[in-house]
Amino acid sequence: MAGRKPLPERAMLIRASLILRAGEDDDLIKAFQTVPARKRAAFIKAAMRSGTFQTISYDDLPSDEELEQSIADFLE
Repeated sequence: MAGRKPLPERAMLIRASLILRAGEDDDLIKAFQTVPARKRAAFIKAAMRSGTFQTISYDDLPSDEELEQSIADFLE
């Protein structure tokens, strides 16, 4: 049987979707436009490892209520 041998470590599969908006996320849109689709996972992992991802605390993120209020304020 040909093919790749299974790795001994278990893999964790994480699926995510990003919605990037022109004007707000132009820097990210430009960055993703330079990355071939088959390299996006590696690109995201490298970006997470090189930025402040490791120092982000859940306490630093807005609550659902704050996000809902922000959206409501924006739509008014």
